[in-house]
This record gives sequence, C-alpha cells and structure tokens, in this order.
Amino acid sequence: MTETLPVPPAHKAALPLLPDPPARPAYPTGDTLRPLLTGDANRDLRTAFRLHDDAKARQAAHDHAVQATVLHATGAPALDVFRALVAAELAAPDDTRPWHAARLDTWAAAHGIRGWHRYTDHHSEHHIATDRLRLLAEDGDHGRHYVHTATHTHRPLNHWVVDRDTGRTVYRSHSGSIAHQWITAHEKDPS
Repeated sequence: MTETLPVPPAHKAALPLLPDPPARPAYPTGDTLRPLLTGDANRDLRTAFRLHDDAKARQAAHDHAVQATVLHATGAPALDVFRALVAAELAAPDDTRPWHAARLDTWAAAHGIRGWHRYTDHHSEHHIATDRLRLLAEDGDHGRHYVHTATHTHRPLNHWVVDRDTGRTVYRSHSGSIAHQWITAHEKDPS
C-alpha cells in the first residue's frame, strides 16, 4: 500500500529544484578491462564481475535519480519523489552514495518529511527505514515513537520506546503500559 500525502500549497512555491543527476554511467567494456588483467584467470574473473556489479549498481542509482527528477518536474506528490530518492541512495555504490544522500536530505528537509532514518544491518549493509513517514508539520511528533518488546534476556527493562526518526531506543521500562504512557507524555497531540 503506497502512502501519498499532498504537499501543502503554501510550500509549493518555495520548493527547491532537484539538481540534475550526473551523466549516465558507462558500462565496463573490453577496453576498460584490458589494463586491469593480470593473467591470473581467477583474479581477472573476480575483477570483471566486480566491475559488472558496480556498473549495474551505478546504473540503478542513476535510473532512480532520473525518476525522482522526472517525478518532481511533473508535480508528483512529495513522498513519491522521496521514495525514488531513497531507492537511488540504496542502489548507489559506496563512492557515489554521499551525493545521493545529500540530495535525499535536502528533499526531506524542504518538505518536512520525518519518520525515516539510515542504519547499517548486521551484515554491514546500508538501509533506510521509511515505515512511518510524517509529512505535515501539524502532525507534530504524533507517531514518532513505538514500543518494542525485547526478549526475556533484557529483563527487567524489556519494553523499549524506539524513536522512528533516529532508530534509537529513547526509554526503557519493565511494563508496556508505562512505555505507552511515556509515548503519550512526549508526543503532544497536535489538536
């Protein structure tokens, strides 16, 4: 299920333009591979596959970046552009990821999109959590926190309040109801 929230009309005039993505990345060819060949078949094969995978990642990131630019130019909802920017950053190789991350940060800040964060999993893979996005400033912090019940090995404080904007645990309690009370006290109702 996709969530599309409209951009408030007051913000449409002040929205920054997305910078155009760089030129389409080049795919490695025999001419680019020849100087890297060592004569060791195993090493050369690994080099060729590494360059192939890297080129595919660069191409995917470029395609998502172009999609975000096209969505923005056609007036698509802010969250659709945001999702294309997220996909571009996730697909990008390590050396081009900062450019895509800066583009995503700029877009999210300009639209006030909150409820997402970057993290690295246990395999050292880069991820972006976007499960509870908040767009409108009127929403305040409503929906920012959730309760996670940890395993019994984390007793006595095994009910954790997690901040969706940072992915970090901000409060621990021995009771789920106390954790929910903490959330209620810290997420002021916007009405």
